[in-house]
Amino acid sequence: MIFENLTIDRIITHEVFKRDNDRNIVPPAYGTTLVALDPHGVEALCSRIMDAMGKASRALEMTIVDSGPGSMCALADQLVDFDDPLFITRSANAANKLATAQTSRGLPGGILVVFTGTAGHPAKRIVGLIKAETHSGFTRQTEADGSISLRYLNDLLLTPQTKLYKIGLFVEIDPALEVPGGWKAFIYDDNISVNKLTAAQYFYEGFLGCTFPETSARRTREFHDHTKEFIRGIDLPEEQKLDLYNALVTYLKVDQTPTVQTSTFAQTYLADPVLRDAYTEFMTARDFPDTAIHKDLADVTSVLRYRKVGFSNEIKLIVPADKFESMIRLQTVDGDEDEHGHIPVWTQITVKDRIRTQE
Repeated sequence: MIFENLTIDRIITHEVFKRDNDRNIVPPAYGTTLVALDPHGVEALCSRIMDAMGKASRALEMTIVDSGPGSMCALADQLVDFDDPLFITRSANAANKLATAQTSRGLPGGILVVFTGTAGHPAKRIVGLIKAETHSGFTRQTEADGSISLRYLNDLLLTPQTKLYKIGLFVEIDPALEVPGGWKAFIYDDNISVNKLTAAQYFYEGFLGCTFPETSARRTREFHDHTKEFIRGIDLPEEQKLDLYNALVTYLKVDQTPTVQTSTFAQTYLADPVLRDAYTEFMTARDFPDTAIHKDLADVTSVLRYRKVGFSNEIKLIVPADKFESMIRLQTVDGDEDEHGHIPVWTQITVKDRIRTQE
């Protein structure tokens, strides 16, 4: 994955504030030196970023729509090449952009962490931006007599328990290409839900200059179609395939995760490691991306409305998808032996209801 092998070589922090009572921008407090973290601190920060960006739940690849002069993408393109003094001074422009993007007084201030480094195999240069809100907590403190006490801190940030942060990452794909063609953008926002409008638009659009890919609906449909094709082609009893079809509907329609991702579906619904590997290879062969895709059901709403099970002689069972598991039971049973001694396989259908109407 693109966020593995993450290294960070430079970090600086600035502080942005919520707007005043007249909705005027409060000037940020700019950092003047690089942050010096010990190896354990750098490792912890990398771990926070990889935990967020490497999971499907709230991390998405975005489309860069603003790459002109003064944009965050253009600034990222400069920051990776600046020496340390220029990196320190010019990174303040990122704080200015965030303060400008936060147009509502309801948006809290926070610490803006700007960093450069590399990620992926082979390593690609990255520029990261984290908006982290502070919170309070306690730290353990050992006294001179050996006793342990607690020390209250009211300005903690980026702890494993808190979700009060958003991440934007620009990944350099090909330095020979012009921005944004040479860059990819990713965001993490724990507030993203299935409805993308609940994400922090000020952060991904106003600040980073990005938007959700227009291909989300198409990619979601591809995920659905490819996964059904895989299930249809595997050598498993039909009862097990039925469970996997139900799992696909559940993952897309019922699961409130805002993204779809091959690895997530495999880990959640494919118990057999061999089957998981086969599914991953199948999706890769279909050129489906292994990163998270925003779940947009626009192109699959109609196909997810009903589950259809077909038999010979034009017999079909059609059930609302969300009622299939709770209302229908399908079992294979031995049929009546024919004159040649062959025992066919039949399907016993149980509907958990009485007949209401007939046509």
